[in-house]
Amino acid sequence: MRFTHDQVEERGHEVHYLCAEDVPPSVRGPWGRFTFSFLVRSHIRASRRAGKPYDVVNVHEPSGLAVSALRKAGGFPRVVVTSHGLERRAWELAKEEARLGRQGPKLKTRVIYPLTSLWQSDLALRKADHVFCLNFDDRDYLVRHSQIPAAHITRIYPGADTSFSTATVGRDYSRTDRILFAGTWRKNKGIEDIAPAFAELARRHSALSLTVLGGGVPESLIKASFPGEIRMRVHAIQTNTDAETVHQFASSDLYLLPSLFEGTPLTLIEAMMSGLPIVTTATCGMKDVIRNEENGLLISIRSPAAIVTAIERLLSNPGFRAQLGLTAQRDALQHYTWPHVARPVAEAYERLAGNAPS
Repeated sequence: MRFTHDQVEERGHEVHYLCAEDVPPSVRGPWGRFTFSFLVRSHIRASRRAGKPYDVVNVHEPSGLAVSALRKAGGFPRVVVTSHGLERRAWELAKEEARLGRQGPKLKTRVIYPLTSLWQSDLALRKADHVFCLNFDDRDYLVRHSQIPAAHITRIYPGADTSFSTATVGRDYSRTDRILFAGTWRKNKGIEDIAPAFAELARRHSALSLTVLGGGVPESLIKASFPGEIRMRVHAIQTNTDAETVHQFASSDLYLLPSLFEGTPLTLIEAMMSGLPIVTTATCGMKDVIRNEENGLLISIRSPAAIVTAIERLLSNPGFRAQLGLTAQRDALQHYTWPHVARPVAEAYERLAGNAPS
């Protein structure tokens, strides 16, 4: 969102931020789901009292209750609630995982999460003036199940800096040694399927390695997901600068993201901009931007076998790798630069601000 709002500022608007690192330690912890929402509301009211009222406030879905549902008290501004993957849909998938015998929510979570978070998200979305969501499945769900008019919803996209493209000019599509997974090492990213799939691929291809970029957990925890004999071929990397991230994408050969549930992942767009051949699941925002067999390969969720089959196709066909990678890069340059993806966001703000209370 920061990259998007840089573009909004270039249109002449002023943007302020209130993020997790701005929150006092007393607001964090188990009650953070409640207290942060009211902290946002207090910040808005204080700004209004200081003579600097906001025209539009954009608040994340889990933290939107106090702003969205109570916005009319005190002449609040227009409220946009942004969902990076609907909490309600994610919860339904988590329970489905348990029914299928996979890792589902713990008993404590089954009790606490609906009571402390889920209802807040539902209400925040229904009471908002406008909703931003990151895939068409979420948009359709909001229309059908939350009774939100389609005109009040904007489907937005992440973007990628063109440095990902310039760093990969002349990419060597004959290389096939390094698979890149870029994302937090957690269940919704499909990590339960990555581990057995890579174990099988590593058995067949002795030079193949897997890089986990930005896992957000200790390397030992990531490596523990894999059989001991291949752990030395799994590398967990955290980057500190944008240039380091660009380098990791540029030096990889294939991109794998078998997520169960997402919005539209930023790293998917960065992989496209890098010209990487992509294997990802046919769900959520991935199927919105990846056209199977044209700019990537779409596979079923929960299928290590499908991962293996798709990766094997790419390993055996350099021409196909180049076709997918170059088409993905061309699409990213045309549709997913930051100026392009920020435009509908800025236009929605401007429409709302034009009708905002004075």
